[in-house]
Amino acid sequence: MTSPAECSCDGPGLLALDQAVARAVALCRPVTDTDDAPLAAAAGRISAAPLVAPEPMPRFDHAAMDGYALRGEDLGGSGPWQLPVAGLAAAGGAAPAVARAPHALRILTGAPIPAGFDRVVMQEDCTAGGGMVTIRRDPGPGANIRRAGEDARAGQTLFPAGRRIDAVAVALAAIAGRPQLPVVRQIRVGVMTLGDELVAPGATPGPAAIHDSNRPMLLAALARPDVAAADLGALPDDQAVITAAITDAADRFDLIVSTGGASVGDRDHLKPAFLAAGGRIEGWRGAMKPGKPVMFGRIGDAVFLGLPGNPVAALLGLRLFGTAMIRRLQGRPAEPAPAMATAGFTHARRAGRCEFLPARLTFGPPGTPPAVVTTGGSGAARLVPLATATGFAVVPAGHGAVGPGDAVGWLPFAETEISGDMS
Repeated sequence: MTSPAECSCDGPGLLALDQAVARAVALCRPVTDTDDAPLAAAAGRISAAPLVAPEPMPRFDHAAMDGYALRGEDLGGSGPWQLPVAGLAAAGGAAPAVARAPHALRILTGAPIPAGFDRVVMQEDCTAGGGMVTIRRDPGPGANIRRAGEDARAGQTLFPAGRRIDAVAVALAAIAGRPQLPVVRQIRVGVMTLGDELVAPGATPGPAAIHDSNRPMLLAALARPDVAAADLGALPDDQAVITAAITDAADRFDLIVSTGGASVGDRDHLKPAFLAAGGRIEGWRGAMKPGKPVMFGRIGDAVFLGLPGNPVAALLGLRLFGTAMIRRLQGRPAEPAPAMATAGFTHARRAGRCEFLPARLTFGPPGTPPAVVTTGGSGAARLVPLATATGFAVVPAGHGAVGPGDAVGWLPFAETEISGDMS
């Protein structure tokens, strides 16, 4: 197994997981609107344009450490060498004008290198006093000098469009003199839950009611700088009410996410309500466990993702489908495939669907691969195993029982930045 793309079906009408995600992503049209984000507020946003170095970085040759600037031609013989100190060069000031006679210049880290000087001797290799400095070691030409343009040349792309802006990207923008960055506008996501049995946290539930955990969970998962998530409330099992809510949301959001009502029960009204609102269903039921009753489609300018009502399935569906759809809406490339790890658990199962188990990574001796350990077994309705998990163990469709040492995939709850992937 290399990724969930290997997942296939275990029954008629189920979409292979890679095909289902690809169909959902294909529905998404990248947002073209942009904002200008001040650097203080840019972290977590998605760059809308490449950042290009406007000039060489660094801008000028400067000292890499405190010491003494020299000309190699002023050192004769095998040393040590004694030279008069002609002045001081400090960071932030222009390089002092100096005479051509043999001499050294006291220089501090970051100070410009005066014309003609070709090396800096660190102060630990010098002894100074009485206006003179004794050089005990010649470090050689170019030593301890940071050359103009050695970090980046003028016109070089520092990072591309589509990168999630982090501390390094902010630093690059700052050193390039940019007080703000163009970013993709926030992706607008509306979240609703469906079900007569749901009551808000804090309300007193009736004998057959449960507190609505999915909507707060999904909103929390979407609480990030590049997304503007809105709470559309809990809706009753009433097709007309659901239809009206979807119709209204289609005019206001890029992505509408619902949880519950996506299966085939007598009170599961999502599918007919979505069609009545004018939506077009492109996929329904995926070859995954948990989360088979996932529905996605398009309505007007919005894309729609209908997740199951069980909390683990809802969180997994948002991670697999929602993450991929949001990335596409932002114009970003697909996320790298899940990393591979070694199973540190035993799990009996029937081959046929990709299975995702709440899990966490554990690390052994250096040089050994990480192991994935489950945190409470399977069960789409069990929230407690998620409390100590940091992601999902991914068991490929073709595998039967899993034992310690078997290869499994590792899908963290949050998007990951893989080496070489700047997205």
